[in-house]
Amino acid sequence: MNYFPIFANLAGRPVLVVGGGSVAARKISLLLDAGAQVRVVANQLNAELSALAAENKILWLAEEFRAEHIRTVFLIIAASSDQALNRRVFQLAESCQKPVNVVDDRDYCSFIFPSIINRNPIQIAVSSSGSAPVLARLLREKLEALLPHSLGDMAEISGRWRDAVKAKLKIRYRTPPFLGKAVQRPFCRPR
Repeated sequence: MNYFPIFANLAGRPVLVVGGGSVAARKISLLLDAGAQVRVVANQLNAELSALAAENKILWLAEEFRAEHIRTVFLIIAASSDQALNRRVFQLAESCQKPVNVVDDRDYCSFIFPSIINRNPIQIAVSSSGSAPVLARLLREKLEALLPHSLGDMAEISGRWRDAVKAKLKIRYRTPPFLGKAVQRPFCRPR
């Protein structure tokens, strides 16, 4: 296993993105969905990011990247078109032991972004450890086609009843077989 799969709670945490173009915008969209407080260091922003800055959804630092930008953030993403800058960001982040991703340059990443299926609160991540991203995306698309769109709703309902069912049945460690069957039924119906 090249990378350890982990889901990080970014809600309310400061995240730094270096770069203001379309690549940065794609990563920022995911970060905002996860509730991160996104800080963007870039001299210029594309139209999409400019709109987010105008709506105060991201904090735009219209300046050159400096080492101080790394100090107070949880993780860092380098997504500029300047390869030397991206690698400098990586080196500084590594020296501070901060998780860092240089987009599309896996040799300069302490973490990578998987291909994601989001049926909130159910999330499925598919990764090829960066070696075959197209294959990972195709696999994600195949899996996504198999999953009902109501999967998130089913998880929400299950979550609401979980503690009550456990208390009533005095379940501690194992899920009774009938509960597993009840959850499987929606997968057996044609869509």
